[in-house]
Amino acid sequence: MKRWGIVCLLIVPGAFAQVVTTTPRGVALANSGSLQLFDRSGREVLWSGEGVDSPTAVIASSDRIAVIDSINNEARVADLPTGRGRTVHTGETPIDGLFVGGDFFLLARDARSLDRIGSDGAKASVAVAADPAFIRQAGDRIYVYSRAAGVLQEITISPFAVHRSAQVGPFASDLELDSRNAYLAYPRAAKIGVVSLASMTSAGNIDVGAVPVDVAFASRSTALTARTLAVADPSAKRVWMIEGAQSFTQAVTRGFLRGLLGLGLFGGRASQFPTGVDRVIVRGSAWFAFDTSSGTLYRFTKSRSVVLAKGIAPSAFSVGPDGVFIWNDAVRRLQRLE
Repeated sequence: MKRWGIVCLLIVPGAFAQVVTTTPRGVALANSGSLQLFDRSGREVLWSGEGVDSPTAVIASSDRIAVIDSINNEARVADLPTGRGRTVHTGETPIDGLFVGGDFFLLARDARSLDRIGSDGAKASVAVAADPAFIRQAGDRIYVYSRAAGVLQEITISPFAVHRSAQVGPFASDLELDSRNAYLAYPRAAKIGVVSLASMTSAGNIDVGAVPVDVAFASRSTALTARTLAVADPSAKRVWMIEGAQSFTQAVTRGFLRGLLGLGLFGGRASQFPTGVDRVIVRGSAWFAFDTSSGTLYRFTKSRSVVLAKGIAPSAFSVGPDGVFIWNDAVRRLQRLE
């Protein structure tokens, strides 16, 4: 489902004309040809600037912002406080990116490249494996997962080069990293694959649900539990809560402590939804899930779920520390839900 949504986004120009993203300075809204930054309430426009024709993603750091146009192979990189910036041509089908220091790293799917765009517009590029889909950062390294090739590549920033590669299995639908491990969701196999970043080798698999498609970190590790993962499963209409990777010694010790205290792992191991949620979002202590097929956004706990909005496009909402913001197409304005 997640892959189908991406395909639709890339082949139907203007299908999702608005992209909403929360930033440290407010809420960014990308429309066709324009980019605006609203204040933290979502009411006042702080600045309006040039955008791209068909915005498909917006990425922000503490002081920079970039709008990607996957249709026309362009990106607008701007200063977040002022909106001033430049538009750059990219490799074929740019899909995602991230900021590291003063540089913007842009992943181009069909060009099979990772581009480094400096603050002065200077570009450098490294080749990556076939069908690159996800880019993530851990420490001073960048990691790119390529679906068709089933390869996870570790890329150093200085020098800008592929440092290590691991064959991890094709067609994962999501990639998330913590400081020690990479977690890949494999819907067909109904598992989460774990890769040790230290050795770039498999650290095992975690069986979960029927069709796990999206992963988020729900909590940090404690003396009693490993780090908790929230896993969206649209087939089961659930978000599963599972423990992340841990060593055998850690598992035994935590199991002993829970047994000693008379505690189970979780009071409830999944949240039930009326529709098939395929995205899960965690912001602090708040948990959200999204059903792409119906455009329904939920807020949930381990025991219940509440509908926040219906009929919204996958890119037309964002969850941040100041609340949930959506683009309401009926009234053509940005709205804050909470």
